[in-house]
Amino acid sequence: MPSYHSAADLPAPDEAQKAYSLRLVHRLIERIEQAGGTIPFEDYMHACLYEPGLGYYSAGSAKFGAEGDFVTAPELTPLFGRTLARQAESLFAQGLPPGILEFGAGSGCLCCDLLGELEARGVAWDEYAILEPSPDLRQRQQALFARELPAGVRARIRWLERLPNGFRGLVLGNEVLDAMPLRVLHKRDGWRELGVAFEDGRFRWRELPQSRADAGALAAIQAIDARLGLPEGYRTEVNRQYGPWCRALAGACVQAVVLLIDYGHPQTLYYHPSRTRGWLQCFYRHRVHGDPFVYPGLQDITAFVDFDAFGEAARDAGFELLGLRGQGEFLLANGLLDLADGGDADGDALSRLQRAQQIKTLTLPNEMGERFKVAGLALGGRYTLNGF
Repeated sequence: MPSYHSAADLPAPDEAQKAYSLRLVHRLIERIEQAGGTIPFEDYMHACLYEPGLGYYSAGSAKFGAEGDFVTAPELTPLFGRTLARQAESLFAQGLPPGILEFGAGSGCLCCDLLGELEARGVAWDEYAILEPSPDLRQRQQALFARELPAGVRARIRWLERLPNGFRGLVLGNEVLDAMPLRVLHKRDGWRELGVAFEDGRFRWRELPQSRADAGALAAIQAIDARLGLPEGYRTEVNRQYGPWCRALAGACVQAVVLLIDYGHPQTLYYHPSRTRGWLQCFYRHRVHGDPFVYPGLQDITAFVDFDAFGEAARDAGFELLGLRGQGEFLLANGLLDLADGGDADGDALSRLQRAQQIKTLTLPNEMGERFKVAGLALGGRYTLNGF
């Protein structure tokens, strides 16, 4: 019987959650045994997040907000979505067709706040499409929209099972890239890929046989090592999903601007020689830790984005790179303070204080302002972004 590998500073799941997680554990053990004792971490992470009915994003536990595992910018304040609406308005005025496609809409707050601002400003838009792989999150989004949006707006929101054909408009993704499964590598007499084994009642790191290691990931980290000089024992991640994701999106779009907001770094920081354990991190009930083998299916597993690798993949797929800016700079250039000032007249002192704190969290460099970046891409037209 598998035993739970847990950390002393993490709250324990209840019996129902533990039973749910153990179903995923047994499924992973079967795959490890079928694979001869080790599977790539990429496969383990994919199952933990997306296994139908069992993965973190496929099941019904609360994920966002105070009762979940983390808070994203749209849950923090409506100002985030309202500010993005200003950028959407600018792009539509430049001739971008007024359709919107959002990847993984989470709680639905971004959609709700963005459309509310467009409606308040009298900006015409055609449709808001949501590509949402989680049935549970789709239901939560629908419930939020039923409470917050008028019927005429709700009638123009639709959910997709797959990428559309011939999309024209604005593509949004908030904290999408960080949830892509990763290859994990370490330097031990050369570069080797780490996989996942199950031993003594728990999951553990184990090297994959070189014949099963991902050649592209090894080539990528060897090239980075040649530039930056990484020390022996260094462990890090390589994302091999950027290329297929960008090619699929480019194939689905005819004319588009893509805005992706996520935490990440250029390679000189991502693969800094002092970063000896990489950027893999896990979120569980507002605790951040680095052990992906705790409570499979009950915690989020993510990693910072390598924006240089992503930019190269986007260019190879045919996108024009419009730039990369810190979230704080981007929001301020799109009128965040104007929107905040407009709400001060009707608010009490506590509301104004809370709004000021929300703005600091979104914009200050030591909060989300610089740690989060906004990557802009374009396809089928020339556009400018505010603050780029």
